[in-house]
Amino acid sequence: MVSSFALQSNSKILNQSHIITKEPLQFKGGESFNKDSLEVSIASKPVALSDVRSIYQKGNFSTPGNYEIIQILGKGSYGVVVSAIDKRGDSKPCRLAIKKVTNIFHREILLKRAIRELKFLSFFRGHKNIVSLVDLEIVSEKPYDGLYCYQELVDYDLARVIHSTVQFSEFHIKHFLYQILCGLKYIHSADVIHRDLKPGNILCSISGHLKICDFGLARGISPLFAENKAGEIHITNYVATRWYRAPELILSHKRYNKSIDIWAVGCILAEFYGRKPLFMGQDSLHQVSEILKVLGTPSRSTIAKYCSARSYEVFSSRTEVKKLSWASVYSSACVEAQNLLDSLLDWDPDKRLEVDQILSHPFVSDVRNSADEPSCQGPFDYSYEHKFTSMQKLRDTIYEEVRTFKGIGSSSLSVRAEC
Repeated sequence: MVSSFALQSNSKILNQSHIITKEPLQFKGGESFNKDSLEVSIASKPVALSDVRSIYQKGNFSTPGNYEIIQILGKGSYGVVVSAIDKRGDSKPCRLAIKKVTNIFHREILLKRAIRELKFLSFFRGHKNIVSLVDLEIVSEKPYDGLYCYQELVDYDLARVIHSTVQFSEFHIKHFLYQILCGLKYIHSADVIHRDLKPGNILCSISGHLKICDFGLARGISPLFAENKAGEIHITNYVATRWYRAPELILSHKRYNKSIDIWAVGCILAEFYGRKPLFMGQDSLHQVSEILKVLGTPSRSTIAKYCSARSYEVFSSRTEVKKLSWASVYSSACVEAQNLLDSLLDWDPDKRLEVDQILSHPFVSDVRNSADEPSCQGPFDYSYEHKFTSMQKLRDTIYEEVRTFKGIGSSSLSVRAEC
């Protein structure tokens, strides 16, 4: 399981044989890593196992020989994800996932997203509730070309767990929510907004350990790294999967903040109890209607905060709707959970709790370990984005990111997955 690819059903999972090519592949110059090009190319002489290339034909994967691909886990618009094992060493083989991102060198939007995700995963590396990036590689030989991201393999995503027949106790819900909050605290403490929090972007192990993933839509917002002196941060409003999208993203053109992630956390908490998404809009307008059914009509002062013609049109054309009680929506939710839902799912972003306040809420008090809630070392530096003025500069940036991650000049060029 990796990032933005959901698991396919078992009947759709493809299990192809692992093939070592008759004409092995190796890095240019016969080295395990080429410091100049960072690209993999075909060569004819035999090399060590770590330099031999293994071909997995169904997904056109080419990986170092120490990796054995097991099966395809998912496919998406950005590429393919497979599960694999790392056979290096005498210990038990490590399981991991490999995401091959294709076509990024010819499509600006994909290249930008890949760069952002790599930078965020590198920056947040090491937090127990954020997925870890193990290794990176750029392959140039067709049809195997693409960016290869080697990540720790987590058994499921949270969407699959929520929509399964597994029974949740209130303790399970508290434990899951607390882990999400710990990961989000680390992200927000770096002045970063994830912007696409949802169950499908939270990985879940068999033992119930959660890790936030998919930072392709995340953005840094620290004014320290804003391009202009006024500290204005330009970030597009079209973000987040619709069902978890905060209403201000739909109704307002004003700059948003970390509270959009808090809204998503509220949607996830509700989904734990309902076992299905709370607001399932078919389009943006229908999404607002679904929110209205539960939260009722927002106050005039909140509508004024949106400061958009669209918000006035949406609410002025409708009769006033009364807010439902959370007890009537989720009868199994405890009083503390109902109170927390009120503080997360509010039309007014200024009234939503911040992540530190949620961690202090009575709902998670019996699962909390306040001594193990680290903050990030400082704000995320997104000033590199100011240099994104051409495709060539974007390509140079992603090569540099791979070069930096692999630690050219250091004694080790890759990091073994934690088993």
